[in-house]
Amino acid sequence: MTTVPVADPLTVRDLLLGPEAQAPEALADSLRAHGAVTGLLPGVRGLTGAADRAVGHELAAVVNGFLDLDLVSLVASGWSKYRALKEAARRTRRSPGSEEVVALATHSVTSAHHPSVDLLVDGARAATVGVNLTVLFRITGLVAVVRDGRLVAAREGRLDLPAALRLREPIELLPGDGIRSYESRRGQTGP
Repeated sequence: MTTVPVADPLTVRDLLLGPEAQAPEALADSLRAHGAVTGLLPGVRGLTGAADRAVGHELAAVVNGFLDLDLVSLVASGWSKYRALKEAARRTRRSPGSEEVVALATHSVTSAHHPSVDLLVDGARAATVGVNLTVLFRITGLVAVVRDGRLVAAREGRLDLPAALRLREPIELLPGDGIRSYESRRGQTGP
């Protein structure tokens, strides 16, 4: 697979529609092509084709906002639950400046999202449209570097995306665990 550099951040929208796509228009066209808009408001009488198209465009605009999820953040969220990384994070946090290299076996990270959109007619809810989005990452042979409780690098693995992903900043692997980070302890005196 060929990888290409990407602008930060790489989003679900970029993956599904491409970085150059005019997302709301592409989504509206897809909804219309699949007949997904027709009949969304069954109790509303006299809805014209133009009104159907307007509903489709508005629905596409809202769904477009749901697709603004950063792929690196989604996979990082999964990694923050990965036992070997959490253990390495705890050990390196107890020894500031230390670093561990963690070989991650072939694994998957799944991120599921289930937002909904209420369609209003004259201020009253006429329908609710559920949107289901599941992003599945299959990762093979990844080597992770953990320093001071954070994932600071990921390399030598295979992540099936049409782009090269870079960590823009370290990923906190132990959020809210009650242990202060090395950075927050540095300028403090006492325990």
